[in-house]
Amino acid sequence: MRKFSVVILIFMMIFGFYFYIEGYRFTPEAAAKANGFVTNDDELIGEYKDDSIFYLYKNDEKQEYRTVHVRKNQYTYHSYASTFIGYSQDPLQTIGGMSVRYDDEKATIFVLLSKDPAIDSIVVHTEFGDEKKKIMKDQPIYFQFPYAQQIDQIKATAYDKNGNALYTYGGESESIKWHEI
Repeated sequence: MRKFSVVILIFMMIFGFYFYIEGYRFTPEAAAKANGFVTNDDELIGEYKDDSIFYLYKNDEKQEYRTVHVRKNQYTYHSYASTFIGYSQDPLQTIGGMSVRYDDEKATIFVLLSKDPAIDSIVVHTEFGDEKKKIMKDQPIYFQFPYAQQIDQIKATAYDKNGNALYTYGGESESIKWHEI
């Protein structure tokens, strides 16, 4: 009986070590940090837990923002995917964005940062209607949707306080960004 207990204990340790190495954690933030692309140099700047769980990191050394998606399993959390966006000097920047599609979960996150004090609000145009949010200079805002929408297919417009369009989001392939109107 003692030998059997030792074998079970060793098996559980190996099993636990495997799950740890694979990135499974007991909290969503720990799972995000266990993502293979997140380093110790990355600084957590955003946590978004509406319908799905996303984290936003920035890395000044690499000059990039990283969006990390975390899924909840039965008892643990695991990060399967991440994306990155390089720093930009543009007055309106997309600093995070990701779309995920699983059998039981679909989600999109779109995170913006404005350096332009004239911008008052952002409107994202979706097939389900428009979603509008106020934006403040140097304060990130995000839009999270319960469906998968590729970031390059998002249609958005930035407005001033009088309702005049200032920027529109879009472009071709590598030039997808905010364009002044």
